[in-house]
Parts: sequence; C-alpha cells; structure tokens
Amino acid sequence: MKTLSTKQNLSLLLGLCITGVNPALAAVDFIEQVDLESGLVYQVYVDGPEEPGSKNGEQVSPMPVGAQGSTFALYAKGLDPDDTIYLLDEKFVAAYTPEATITVSSEDPHPTPRTRADEPFTIDVKVDGLLSPGVGVPEAALNVYLQQISLDYDEELNRAPIDGTAQEVLNDDFFIVENTEIQRTGMTKLTSDIFFKERGEEIIRAFALPDADLDWLQIASARVQVWPIADVSITGMAPGAKITRSLPDMTINLEDLYPDSTTTVQIYKGTQALGTTGTLIEGSRVSFNTIVPQDSQILLRNWDRYATEDGTYTLEVITVTPFDNRAPERLAWLTFEVDRTIKVNGSATTSE
Repeated sequence: MKTLSTKQNLSLLLGLCITGVNPALAAVDFIEQVDLESGLVYQVYVDGPEEPGSKNGEQVSPMPVGAQGSTFALYAKGLDPDDTIYLLDEKFVAAYTPEATITVSSEDPHPTPRTRADEPFTIDVKVDGLLSPGVGVPEAALNVYLQQISLDYDEELNRAPIDGTAQEVLNDDFFIVENTEIQRTGMTKLTSDIFFKERGEEIIRAFALPDADLDWLQIASARVQVWPIADVSITGMAPGAKITRSLPDMTINLEDLYPDSTTTVQIYKGTQALGTTGTLIEGSRVSFNTIVPQDSQILLRNWDRYATEDGTYTLEVITVTPFDNRAPERLAWLTFEVDRTIKVNGSATTSE
C-alpha cells in the first residue's frame, strides 16, 4: 500500500514558507490540517526562526489523511503590534492507497499455481484506490504499472539457476489507469527449442508509480510454474512387428511426467483408435503427487496372457493429469501382429 506521508508535507511547508519571517512569528506559528471528508480541523504549533531567514523541520501529523484528502495551511502572526494571523502557504495532500490483487489460476488446483506448457493459465488483476485526475493529484495516484515476466528453469534442477545466470525477461507491460478488474487467459511466454518443452515461471508484478519522495513500490505479485509435456520412448519391439512366439520384454521410458499424474500401459485388440479403453497391464501403473516433473520407467515382462489370440494389437501409454477434467491422454502407442498358428504345407501318400 502506498501513502503520501503527511510528515513529508509538514516538512515541505516549513521549508518553503518560513523564509525571511520576522522573529515575532516564533511564538504563534502553526500548521492547520483540515480533513475534507469529515471536516475535522487539527492545529499543530511550531517554532519559527529566531532570526530572519528560514527554518526546516519535520513533524508527523496527528490526524491521518482521509479518503478525500486534507489541506495543510501554514499560519503566522504578524509583527507587534499587528496581531493578524497570516496564511503563508497551503498545500493539498491526497491520501492515496493504490492497491492491486493478482491471482493466477489454471486447471490444476494445486496450492502453488502451475500449468503445463501446452495448457493455458488465467491472470486476474483487481486495482483499487486510484484517484481521479485533478489539480494537485500526483501522477503516482493515477496509475498502476503491470509487468509480465518469464524466468527459465534449469532443466536438471527444475528451478531457477542459483549461480547468478537466472535472467528475467519482460514480455509485456502496461498501465492501469482506473479502478477495475481485468482478466487475461493465454499460453506461456517462455520459449524452448522443442515445442511444449518450456520449463520455468511466469511472474506478474504490479507497481505504484514513483513520485518526488517515494521510489517505485511493488504492491502485488503472483507467479505460475510452467512444466513441460512428457516424453515417452518404447524399446523392445518395433512398430508393426509380427510376433510368432512369446511377446518380447519391453522397456517404456518416461520423462517429465507432470507432478500430479498417473500413467499406465493398456492393450487392446485392433489397430490404434484414440479413446479406446483397453486392458490395464499389471504392474504398469506409475503415480506421482510431487512439486516437480518426474522421470520413471515401466518394464513389461511375461505379458503373453494379454495377447493369447492371433491378430492385431495396440499397446498404449496413457496419462491422467488435472487437465481436461482428468480425461485420459495418450502419450504413445505401438501396433503389432500376433501370429502363432503353425501352418504345414505338404502332401499325403500311401504305399501298397
């Protein structure tokens, strides 16, 4: 929350206005604060300079600045025998508190916002406390500055590098000039040499603008982790292979499985058909509930009982994640033929 300190402004009034004032001002100088919302008035007495010249000082206002702002006026008594109270200077001070709330979400309900590189995420931004343009209203009370930044992760560590090489990349920025709520949905701005293998963070930050006394102030931030899609390799059988005896041993290597995922291997008779529900191969289930992607391996051994008849079969690697309402997704497939029938070609003869 950003506020304009009344302490600064009392100091400013003293510094600007008690310049070249006669000694007679010393006893009855005061600063009067009027709250424009409530009408309350508060006076703070100050000591003027003992000799002609100027005097600076600081004093915290005992009354907070209200939502509609306050006026600060410096008064001083004239020279004896002049008892007139003179207004030397006046300032309007707006108490502004630009506030921003940023929420990032995806289909993954995990407490740490995260998504997959091929899935979108949503940014919700709410801004309150901006003032309307007017005389004396500082620029810092009229705008909130928003940035969207990407940060690549180390592929081995699954986090930002800690050796000083981490670099934030500014992808988008804009100003919000009114109290509002906005929503943006889109894909990650991270980049990768391989499609959908991005790994890192999207960071959204909101800043209150600087003014004469205060630097840029971050008033809100949020981030979402982006994880790559999984890779699968199947070894032990070539696509389209013809099996005449036992099914061979198979190795299924899995890389970058989503942190919340369950991956299985199924088999069904026939050529590949997306969405087919097959038979789960026992021992092929791999499940994770972690914070970073996982690698794993599935071994198929002695699995002839899943293909006892001759014909065409399809082996599929299926994963379930929070996305698409946890509908099964196919990561890889392999179709093969089983032909164990022994055919004998020959002729029968008799002898007499």
